[in-house]
Amino acid sequence: MMPSFIQRLAVAFSAIALATVLVSCGGSGGSGDSTVDNTQAQGKGTVGILLTDMPADPAQFAAIIASIIKVELMGSEESGPVTLYSGPAKEFDLLRLRNESIPLAFNDNVPAGTYCKIRLTLSDLELVLTDDTPDDLANNETDHPRLPGNGKLDLVARDCFNVVDGEVLALQVDIDAGKSIHVIGKRNCSSNVNKSCFNFRPVVFVDVVDKDFDSKLVRLDGEITEIYSDGLLLCDAVPNKDMDNLGCVKIHLGPESAFFDNSTGPNGNDGKPTAIGKLLVEANIGEELTVVGWVKSRASKDNDDDGKPEEYYPLLYLEALVAELGNFLQVEGTVAVSANSEKFAMNVSSGGPVITDSALAVIFQPGDDGINGTRIVSKSGVLLDPLDVTEPLPVQVDGTLQLMEGVDPLLKAALIILDKDALGVEQVTGVIQSVGSGTLELTPEADTVCGAAISLLTVDLASDVDIWTITITNDSYTIAPDGALQEQQTVFMNGTCELTGYQTDNVAIIEDERP
Repeated sequence: MMPSFIQRLAVAFSAIALATVLVSCGGSGGSGDSTVDNTQAQGKGTVGILLTDMPADPAQFAAIIASIIKVELMGSEESGPVTLYSGPAKEFDLLRLRNESIPLAFNDNVPAGTYCKIRLTLSDLELVLTDDTPDDLANNETDHPRLPGNGKLDLVARDCFNVVDGEVLALQVDIDAGKSIHVIGKRNCSSNVNKSCFNFRPVVFVDVVDKDFDSKLVRLDGEITEIYSDGLLLCDAVPNKDMDNLGCVKIHLGPESAFFDNSTGPNGNDGKPTAIGKLLVEANIGEELTVVGWVKSRASKDNDDDGKPEEYYPLLYLEALVAELGNFLQVEGTVAVSANSEKFAMNVSSGGPVITDSALAVIFQPGDDGINGTRIVSKSGVLLDPLDVTEPLPVQVDGTLQLMEGVDPLLKAALIILDKDALGVEQVTGVIQSVGSGTLELTPEADTVCGAAISLLTVDLASDVDIWTITITNDSYTIAPDGALQEQQTVFMNGTCELTGYQTDNVAIIEDERP
């Protein structure tokens, strides 16, 4: 099993449905104060943001496009905010980030010190609704929910995090679209030009990436700049705007890594598993490469003494699961026919690169003599077997398409990511009527919960239930950990429908102070 290289030390932040929370760690402990005193801070560190998303309902949305214009660390009133990114809107389709993280913003000029708050500013959120023409999104109905707090989302850390002189701190921002978007009413969106059919109550989780922390996989695209005996330097792989750095990442290729070559040159291998040694050759310097793997902790610059100029200093280390040279498709959907040892079939989601009226056959590519074949993995990075690919799990496949006349197309898989935790979760929003020991009763907003009509729902709370408080004003949207459950509060949660009733380990309290 591939070892994990990240330990979730913090959870926080909202950006699309349930409540939100930020629990970031690595610092001096949490007083709950959203400001910091950096008056004694000396030196500069690097802070990077990796962006990902928890799944929303693919049957309802064909795309969820978030436009981000600013990312800030909030310091004390004296030092002010530290901008990680500010500029033209960066657009991200959150549905394409359900299984992986990608780089959002890096800044190598952050004053060393302790920080307890992050602000993310959105200029727009576009919801592209599904329709009966999945091969063409151009005419799909769209919706633009009102952004709370003028688009400013403030995340208060439960335990503050430290920026250290000469070191890199990576934060994973997980925008939970499924929890953040709520249907307002059953009306035709297209007939309401000036009204949104949806509420946007952001739910975002912020994690400090650390060597012992188990996070999502990270996908990087960049240019091979240097070759080592056990890896390579990939540059232009993370955003480097206004930085004295080429955006480089050091990639390690170990015994669990796999390399697939679909390059067009004479040494291309038609997307098949290929010996890693054929990647680590000087002839590949300057080639574009995609790598999926796990972020590892960063050492200080003083410990990176390979003699390269400062601009080549790697901002991240990545333990590679899969390296892809050449063009590969990313196809998302659900498992339609459970796998045998050779293949399975998937229903392809709308808006993707493959259009088919029937289930798409996906074949596993076996390895040979020390060459790893198709990698099958959970979202958290645990290696799986072919027989773990079962109906109707959500699935994402990296691969190459095999087209032959008179024969249905085949997708030759390089990487398969399964969402084994996606099934059975139901979101509930409502008003608390009573709070007991380990339970609460609420009036649900929806007419049915767990498939049954109900006017008063009893919720069983886990012993370690997480409670968050979201405060909404005209000017701000603040997400903070903790809170006390009381009657007449509006709350929402994600839970499961068990034989004994509805159960959850998370509750978000909504305090809307807008007139």
